[in-house]
Amino acid sequence: MFEVKRVQDISVVGVHGELSRNNVKVFEEVLTSLANCLHNNVVLNFEGLKHLDYSLVRRIAERIIQFKCDGGDLKMAAANGYIRSILRAMGLEEEIYESVEEALLSFVECEYHGEYQ
Repeated sequence: MFEVKRVQDISVVGVHGELSRNNVKVFEEVLTSLANCLHNNVVLNFEGLKHLDYSLVRRIAERIIQFKCDGGDLKMAAANGYIRSILRAMGLEEEIYESVEEALLSFVECEYHGEYQ
């Protein structure tokens, strides 16, 4: 259901199948574990996600805020049109990157722009 890979200092969490009330506790535990280990830069890879329970969008938004408050970021990538429409319909305005690679590069761009502003 969930897999975590590290790409330098960024954790990529693969979300597969369905994200619903039945497995949200495990999803929350994965994100909490990353935060506890100070892995504050995270990409949610939705490429394998087939269904998202609309009631969980708020939890994702709360996690984005948490990671930003902890000095990192939580980004979403590779969501299909169905998942994007659920996120948008529930008011989540965060950018959804076309690919995991684009999301990873955005961390590098943020660091670059942050250093020289």
